Amino acid sequence: MLKLADLRKTTRRASGGDGERIVYPHLLRDRSLAPRIELAVRYLESMLGKRRQELDQEVVIQLFGDHKIARCIVACLGESYRPRERAFAEVVAVEQVVTLAEHGIITSGDLRLWLYHASNEQESGFVGGLERAPFLARAGAALGLTIEQIETLTTLDQPANAILTRIGPLPTADDVIARFNYATVAALLANAVSMQVTLRSALRQPQQQLVRALCAQVGVQADLDAKSLTLHGRQDAMENWSRHGARLVRLLVALMLTGLPARTAEARVAAPNGGIWQFKLTAETLGYLTASREDAAATLDGQTLLACWRQTDAFISDVAALRRSGDHEALRAWRLRRATEPLLMVDGALAPLFTCQRGEQRVYLTPPPADPTAAGRLAALAARLPVIVVEPGEKRPTWSDEHALLTLRYSGRESLQALPELLEQAVARVAHQAQTQRLTAIFTEAQTQGVLTEQRLAARLGCDEDEVAARLAEPLAQAERVTRGLSYVEGFGLCAVETLERAQVAAQEVAQKWQAQARGNPLMTRTLGRRLREITGASEGIECLIAYLGAA
Repeated sequence: MLKLADLRKTTRRASGGDGERIVYPHLLRDRSLAPRIELAVRYLESMLGKRRQELDQEVVIQLFGDHKIARCIVACLGESYRPRERAFAEVVAVEQVVTLAEHGIITSGDLRLWLYHASNEQESGFVGGLERAPFLARAGAALGLTIEQIETLTTLDQPANAILTRIGPLPTADDVIARFNYATVAALLANAVSMQVTLRSALRQPQQQLVRALCAQVGVQADLDAKSLTLHGRQDAMENWSRHGARLVRLLVALMLTGLPARTAEARVAAPNGGIWQFKLTAETLGYLTASREDAAATLDGQTLLACWRQTDAFISDVAALRRSGDHEALRAWRLRRATEPLLMVDGALAPLFTCQRGEQRVYLTPPPADPTAAGRLAALAARLPVIVVEPGEKRPTWSDEHALLTLRYSGRESLQALPELLEQAVARVAHQAQTQRLTAIFTEAQTQGVLTEQRLAARLGCDEDEVAARLAEPLAQAERVTRGLSYVEGFGLCAVETLERAQVAAQEVAQKWQAQARGNPLMTRTLGRRLREITGASEGIECLIAYLGAA
């Protein structure tokens, strides 16, 4: 959750003269910043695997020219990019990791504690500047490490030494813009003393009961009448509004996803200086909370969502019990966490119940969609993000499962036996879809331009040039290449049919011109290379194309 001080905003005195001011947050209503966001994403991609201290924050700030906007953009990118502490196995050999484990040393803290004990035994608890190198040498001899390795391993858990990783798919500029607008509106509402939502139509009695039940489930005080809903914030012991306000925002998003007919809203926000800001939300501003239009249909069923919320404690308890049992090693590798915020994408919003994370993989466990239309939208999101639908109870869902959404029907601990396999399937599906889209983009570019060189192929595939041939030999890539009629010339790149035919004609013409000379004549090769560079627009690896044409 963003802080109010981080937001780019303007305040003006209200006309009532009661000392309150109206706040106008800066929102991204167009794609004017999209090119700069894409540059920021490229920069972060180039820094993957590097230490946190190597990141230059001024690079991002200079892209946007505004510290507050840059800070909010980076916070939105933080959904995808996170620093991670390196494990011992990433720094030293496996044999050394095993030796350390035999001494009970698994983390940097364990190693420091071992060194402290050793210093107490060998150096009376203090190791001075002169004694440091001999002491570390003796410790390294006992642990099978060099002094440099000990110095490195003892500081792996320092924040500056954490390496940058990406969790989930590559974020797009439109995704970041959607998250920016949501985060800006959510930060203001999280600090709201109260918020009144005006409804387009009156709620019926069953709908009112459902709204009250959802509010009570998350612990948000609410007043509801036929045409308006008022949500009340609450301060904690530190006079902070945003901690409880995060629940208010999550509740409002969930209500809107269940079809709450919100027209406009007005919030009284607790300002940092102790005053009150008026925040007036139009239908457009409310839409930023769900990345949808005003007339968007409900994507969640309220009763089912309430049932899912009521089962969250039991779900977490059952997963913890299975992890402790020792019979589910695959499940122990995943960390289950409650989802505290919705996930915003350009084409929709998720209101997940939980997130499961393993390394750089994250899977979202969400309530079931309200109807087949909502299931289709969720399936579109599931093509980019690993998603599992949690259906409460054993009964079949009311929504159509023609979209083949991965579903876990939770009715107790035994029903969680299928969770590890579903997690693997969700990750595999998205990985396969991402690989398919990447190959489609690569082959489309090769078809359009006529040639995609080996160097550019390696960059697109994210591998070394020596690995390109093996990547294109995989069944999925080979089938796509053959379907599009592309030829791969090892050492040169992908060639379209028309380009390869022109190259063959050029090779025949040059060969006829130099038929009196021996094949492989240096002047002939140079002439053919010049012709082929004119045809393909590429020079690197041209000798491999000559050899492929049999003209060398």
